[in-house]
Amino acid sequence: MSWLRGRTLVSSAAKNWLTARLLGLAFSVAHLTPNNSTSTSPPRLFSAELRQPWETPREDKFAYVEEIISLLEMEDMADAIIGDPDSGLAVEQRKRVTIGVELAAKPELLLFLDEPTSGLDSQSAFNIVRFLRKLAAAGQAILCTIHQPNSALFENFDRLLLLQRGGECVYFGDIGKDAHILLDYFRHHGAVCPSDANPAEWMLDAIGAGQAPRIGNKDWGAIWRDSNEFAAVKEEIVQIKAERKAQVGAAPEVEQQEFATPLWHQIKVVNARTHRAFWRSPNYGFTRLFNHVAIALLTGLAFLQLDDSRTSLQYRVFVIFQATVLPALILAQVEPKYDLSRLIYYREAASKTYRQLPFALSMVLAEMPYSLICAVAFFLPLTYIPGFQSASSRAGYQFLIILITEVFSVTLAQTISALTPSTFIAMLMNPFVIIIFALFCGVAVPKPQIPRFWRVWLYQLDPFTRLIGGMVATELHDLPVRCSQRNM
Repeated sequence: MSWLRGRTLVSSAAKNWLTARLLGLAFSVAHLTPNNSTSTSPPRLFSAELRQPWETPREDKFAYVEEIISLLEMEDMADAIIGDPDSGLAVEQRKRVTIGVELAAKPELLLFLDEPTSGLDSQSAFNIVRFLRKLAAAGQAILCTIHQPNSALFENFDRLLLLQRGGECVYFGDIGKDAHILLDYFRHHGAVCPSDANPAEWMLDAIGAGQAPRIGNKDWGAIWRDSNEFAAVKEEIVQIKAERKAQVGAAPEVEQQEFATPLWHQIKVVNARTHRAFWRSPNYGFTRLFNHVAIALLTGLAFLQLDDSRTSLQYRVFVIFQATVLPALILAQVEPKYDLSRLIYYREAASKTYRQLPFALSMVLAEMPYSLICAVAFFLPLTYIPGFQSASSRAGYQFLIILITEVFSVTLAQTISALTPSTFIAMLMNPFVIIIFALFCGVAVPKPQIPRFWRVWLYQLDPFTRLIGGMVATELHDLPVRCSQRNM
């Protein structure tokens, strides 16, 4: 295992939270929005609104986004639906959208791209590099990782940092026209590139990172450390640091904020985006609503219009116990949704787009309309088809308990998903949680029969205890029960 040590300096000062906000990070595979049914424009507008300075007028931010669209030649797909990789935008178009999202933030320091040409055919890769060349010509500093580009792509780059196994530097400097500067360096140290070879592939073979054995007996990392080019680079770095330190020291100190926009604005923008993402995911809301209605109808019809007999008294408890299936249903649906949104948050938080609170709050608030609708759809069949007491004081309390259960289940699912690394692990936790809740609520095992150790704390902490206890007490209080001669 190799370890890399060093310091990251920006303007001769150590890297801090401000640096992350001034960088643009375009990952190779990036989730752009919580819902891929949105068009390509909202992610760019979202990035511009939260990452550009708060003092910049909103109209200027959106005008700059239009300039980015023109620069990346995306006019024909400005309102296209992102979609899934199989049915939506092509890989090249997705990468252009990702680059556009980062450029919309107007990064002051650097735009970093992680393998922008990976997974693309030669023409698409050439288009991406051509766009990057246009950005560089417009004054944008760009740093990107790239693997074995063809010669046409390779000559578009200005400078090269070549690493060998272990992350050791082999070359850092200009490439030159037709890579003549790079090839001159290797030729000076005994490695001559054939005229018909691609310099980008040949240099990997020369240092032993390709298919062919390494050229020469000496380690190329050691050659670089002993070279005049390395000494010149160190001198240049010292000079740049000294000049920049003098410039920064002479400039008046400006107070910088960790985030470009205030907290209340972050909450407003993130919450609006999350609500739109949920609205544009009809399958998510419909599936949840269908499960609630189907279970409530089946339960209500199975215990249709209960009478006042002793057997019906027990059936009423059984019907109420069906409310405990709600957490199991909701956990399985909310956790994957939350996990995908969390991936997007991680990417945006790395660029200091917004705080944790707006993300967490938006995920809870976006679920509230669906929780209310599902609570109504579950309450009506479960209460009126079996013939429960319909007085407003009782029915209202029963509905309140079901609504609280809905909200609790949503927040519980989000908590489990937040505490686990993936949806798969969260799903493995669900049966354990639901079984514990059902086992110690006093129905499966009556309270007096629960061992004292569990009864004194777990029974009291169990949310199903309050759910079942409140609904059973509300339904059975003052309920007349007539025992037949057989019951006597």
